Amino acid sequence: MKTSIIKITEYCSCCHAEVDFIDSLEEVGLIETSVIEGERFIHEDQLADLERYSTWHYEMDINIEGIDALRNAVKKMHQLQSEIASLREKLRIYED
Repeated sequence: MKTSIIKITEYCSCCHAEVDFIDSLEEVGLIETSVIEGERFIHEDQLADLERYSTWHYEMDINIEGIDALRNAVKKMHQLQSEIASLREKLRIYED
């Protein structure tokens, strides 16, 4: 399976994001970029996360540390929702 890559400068130009913002996300480990022939790229599978972080930063004025904390909270929430669904299924077995 082939994954596509997007040039960071093109993404920033198209989405009105700053390269420094991308650099900051990469520094704290929220995204990963690749360097190919001197150009930096992001893999297509990380694009949804990058767009979410961009929205949080540019539209909601959340800083990098806040983005990291919010990402962790959302991840934990999804884990808890999954656990609740699993427990509900087990409970149904005992209710019947």
